[in-house]
Amino acid sequence: MISRLVLLRHGRTGLSGRYVGSTDVPLSEEGRAQMVMLRPTLAAMGIDTLMTSPLRRCTESLGLLELGLPVWLEPDLREIDFGRWEGKTFAEIEARDLGLVQGWAQGGRDFCFPEGESVAGFAARIEAIKTRLVALEDQTVLLVTHGGVIRSLICSLLGLSLDNYLLFQVAKGQYSTIDLHSGGGVLTGMNLGAVAE
Repeated sequence: MISRLVLLRHGRTGLSGRYVGSTDVPLSEEGRAQMVMLRPTLAAMGIDTLMTSPLRRCTESLGLLELGLPVWLEPDLREIDFGRWEGKTFAEIEARDLGLVQGWAQGGRDFCFPEGESVAGFAARIEAIKTRLVALEDQTVLLVTHGGVIRSLICSLLGLSLDNYLLFQVAKGQYSTIDLHSGGGVLTGMNLGAVAE
């Protein structure tokens, strides 16, 4: 199995407080600076494999790290599609779709974001990427992806229900680490990396 997974959330986009899933937005200046500050730390980790979401905020983040390795673009690492909630604040969503928000809050895989992706479909993508990851052996793998994907992968790799994904706060421009053993995963670090002064 993999010796270590490094789960890096893309840098900041300047859209904090808004639901941004499938919308393809670039990094902000602050987000670019976050990635540059992470270069020495990630370069020293001995990364063997690079995987990234195809969305621009992730590919741009990875490019700024300048790790000099081939990149595996992985569509299953993209964030969930919030449909018509894309780009909106929670208050805007609640004002328009209170009933749907309440349905989402109840959890369950049968929920589908209006005009977007179903929770069941997203969960299936997470399980598919997990299967591919655990098939790689004795490698340090860097995944550059999104908050929802990282939270869900942490749950899946630790043997927790995906219903627990909101228990993990995943900061933009920070990384978490999971060591994988034959018996499962161990969360060894959370929200690590350089912090801007």
